Amino acid sequence: MKITMQDIANATGYSISTVSRVLSGSGKISDKAHKKIFSAAQKLKYPVSRIRSAERNKGTLNIGLITDFHEGEFYASLFYGFSKAAKSTGVRLSLISLFDPTRSQKEILEYISELYIDGLILFIPEFSRSDYEQLEKILPKELPVISNALIENPVFTTITFDGYSGGHTAAQHLIGRGYKSFGMIKGPFTKAESRFRYNGFKDYVTRQNDTHLVWEFEGDFNYNTGVEAFEEFKKLDSKPRAVFVSNDLMCHGFMEAARYQGIKVPDDLAVIGYDDLPMCVHSHPLISSIKTDFEKLGSVTMNAMKEKILNPDRQLGILSLIPVSLAARKSS
Repeated sequence: MKITMQDIANATGYSISTVSRVLSGSGKISDKAHKKIFSAAQKLKYPVSRIRSAERNKGTLNIGLITDFHEGEFYASLFYGFSKAAKSTGVRLSLISLFDPTRSQKEILEYISELYIDGLILFIPEFSRSDYEQLEKILPKELPVISNALIENPVFTTITFDGYSGGHTAAQHLIGRGYKSFGMIKGPFTKAESRFRYNGFKDYVTRQNDTHLVWEFEGDFNYNTGVEAFEEFKKLDSKPRAVFVSNDLMCHGFMEAARYQGIKVPDDLAVIGYDDLPMCVHSHPLISSIKTDFEKLGSVTMNAMKEKILNPDRQLGILSLIPVSLAARKSS
């Protein structure tokens, strides 16, 4: 059954002319009426493209950022960077947190039905390719989607950091400081991002003369696995002189455990992390890290989303990589 403006008028108690003005983005309408009519239109499944066009005509785009929020500096930095990017690009950003991975697909659909959004940004590192494929099947076809989490053979347009270059930069920095033997604490190898950082580091080290990757430990990007990594590190008969840790949280755990054992960083052991979170400048010594600029990621993503919304027939590349940089400090 085709939904008409008369159905929306009946559901809200407003006249057809008022409904028409709201959905066309013309005329001055109260916020109360605007919200009620849009909500009813979405619940009645009035064509999404028509609903979007009204808000688009008002000059403001509503974008939802959906992520499986975890406590800590990483997500705080992500949200802060994206909020700044939204302000600078003229986007109204809704931050939406998933708390139950087992029902995340259902949660996403519920959010979309409850909130008026022009486009959807996904940052869900836990999702596999099959999760994205399933999500693609249930999302409205007209809804533009961009992912900020790297997977191999992306389902949606993906904009993310250049992890391979990040690993490469970390190795280049440590070798430039004169170190020859290296260890690496990598992230979960089931994740493409972890593999890219690892491969970037390993490839650069193994291509140089007289430099060697002599120790590896697989963590899960959490503080405790940084501590566990040090417990394995201290058992080594021949220890590497420098260690690349593929995120700052594990790096912090590793350095704290080393400090408690009397190891001096960088005199006894050089360390570099990844993400350049605020903790890096509040640690002792200050932590060298690969800087990922969340505001830049947000700006590029939101401008790409604008392009998708305003020019739906234009095809964007499936994968775009944002450059990373080195923040060299005392730990290396």
